[in-house]
Amino acid sequence: MANIRDVARAAGVSPATVSRTFTTPDLINAQTQKRVIEIARQMNYRPPRLRTSKGSLVSKTVSATVSARDAIGFQFFSAVPGDTLGSNTFYGPVFAGAMEEASTLGLHLLVHTTSRHALSLEVPRMVQEQAIGGMLLVGTADPEILSTFAAHVPNIVLVDNRDEAGIYESVISDGFGGVYAATHYLLGLGHRRIGFFLSEPGITTFQDRLRGYLCALYEAGVSVEPDLVLRGDGPDERRADQLSAYLTGPHRPTALITANDDTALVALQVCRTLNLTVPNDLSLVGFDDIEFSSHANPSLTTVRVAKEQMGRLAVRRLHARLGKESASSLLEQPVRHEIPVTLVIRESCQAL
Repeated sequence: MANIRDVARAAGVSPATVSRTFTTPDLINAQTQKRVIEIARQMNYRPPRLRTSKGSLVSKTVSATVSARDAIGFQFFSAVPGDTLGSNTFYGPVFAGAMEEASTLGLHLLVHTTSRHALSLEVPRMVQEQAIGGMLLVGTADPEILSTFAAHVPNIVLVDNRDEAGIYESVISDGFGGVYAATHYLLGLGHRRIGFFLSEPGITTFQDRLRGYLCALYEAGVSVEPDLVLRGDGPDERRADQLSAYLTGPHRPTALITANDDTALVALQVCRTLNLTVPNDLSLVGFDDIEFSSHANPSLTTVRVAKEQMGRLAVRRLHARLGKESASSLLEQPVRHEIPVTLVIRESCQAL
């Protein structure tokens, strides 16, 4: 039987688009929907059946006859109100990879979305009723929230969240190495006043990226000016205001690295508002390589994260924790799995 990547390749779309066609079709234009569905039918592709209910996705195939060991949870902590897996350009592909791997391993995937800024944690019913054998906790969540889930579910794997205490197995991208490489690339272009926008200082994976930036400058003998590191927070509008003040201030850099592509795209818009040209006035580098980055004007130089691979590996590690691999195999694996990243050079940088 064909898998999600086969259908995506045949339809000329990303696996995330195939996933959204069957999970959140309202986000996909009618022509693309029709093409994907027809190709899926021709290739005998059978996606997991999901339904939407109050922001949650719940597998229709799970019933009382399904063992908890055969069902896993996918808890997505959204960064902004209304954010969904169908619309999120980073976690959507992570979900697509997880869904494909779960299908391959014969696991039922139950999905729930919660705002990570919620004043109180809504523990999903699937957790309360112990209907699952393990859970993927996807995105940033406070240690207290992790502890709450751990009290209900014995097997947990974090995705895109680094566990400082080393209690939970986690799957992350190599944020340190990615920004380290990006900083060296800009140094090679002659830049010395290189800025870094840490858009959400509390996110541990973003802190890894900041360390990569600092280490590269230190090794190159370039002094780190505190004013070049911008620490921000909040929605796009607030980040835009922070960037506007930063880029019109007395310490404007010649190049800027942002902690993710979403912030880089905000920076690109701010530059247009300020009549600054990228890359003539400012070289710009993002992180993640979301789908929109290659279509930006200019196209964004960024660090590519293998998002679907993160989802697939996370499901495999959770599968191992459910006891379907040998205990020795589980113990031999590191607690933290770093997915390699790649610097993708496009049009948003130039030499001084």
